[in-house]
Amino acid sequence: MPSAVAGILRNEPLRNHTTIRIGGPARYFARPSTLDELKTAIAFAMDRGIPVYVISGGSDIVFPDRGFDGLVIRMDRIRGVERVDGNLVMAHAGESIPSLAILAEQWGLSGFEYLFGVPGRIGGAVAKNAGAYGLEIGDILEEVEIVTWEGKLVRMGPEDIAIRYRESDVLKYGIVYRAWFRLRHDSPQIIRRRREEFSSRRMSTQPYGVATAGCMFKNPEGHSAGKLLDMAGMKGERRGDVMVSEKHANFFINLGEGRSEDVLYLVDLAKKRVYEEFGIRLEEEVIILR
Repeated sequence: MPSAVAGILRNEPLRNHTTIRIGGPARYFARPSTLDELKTAIAFAMDRGIPVYVISGGSDIVFPDRGFDGLVIRMDRIRGVERVDGNLVMAHAGESIPSLAILAEQWGLSGFEYLFGVPGRIGGAVAKNAGAYGLEIGDILEEVEIVTWEGKLVRMGPEDIAIRYRESDVLKYGIVYRAWFRLRHDSPQIIRRRREEFSSRRMSTQPYGVATAGCMFKNPEGHSAGKLLDMAGMKGERRGDVMVSEKHANFFINLGEGRSEDVLYLVDLAKKRVYEEFGIRLEEEVIILR
């Protein structure tokens, strides 16, 4: 049901907007298509003093079964890519990483092929410093433009947002609107071969075509979270309709009617087993709102 402010919905089911298909209703929900609509959504929340949560493609997040008592802003409709100069590319927050990787490949620009299999979008990838196969967004990020919580548009560098392993301080300042990336020139054929190699490797080791939030845990320094979980016997563990993938133990799958409480149970079990077996404390990469 629309609210009194155009574009703001009430009681929108969040399971419809996350890759793991879990989550109750958001009290308010916005899906802006323009900068002005984004500013309006931010002002809506600030005026009412309610919390804001931002998603792009909806990966890396598990919302509670009871929902979210605030405003959820989904950024997937703010899209657009531009080649600014020889190897500098600008992309808006809602642009998907796979589509940007293909476009950069056609331009003979390398960097995004490493991230081709990451199911997210640019805004979330910058905020979480997404990475794969030895490359992180922070390695190619030149500058980011943020709409602050006061509704101002500001540009910041990677150092300003304290970008680090699977984290940054973006949300302290506001919401990613667009970002600039410094790529490197390479042959489109060589870039394509790398992309296909990485894609094939992912397909053979990770679950695809299922409802998952992505890698549940960060890799502890010097270790693979997936291998630790495998050795701790977590593959195939199940609670309700949530199961730890038998293909890769760092992926939790919603088999249909999974609940956040099922995810939390398995997360706590995984942490307990890995700590008891190896003395290593796992830390979630997926954000689980409790």
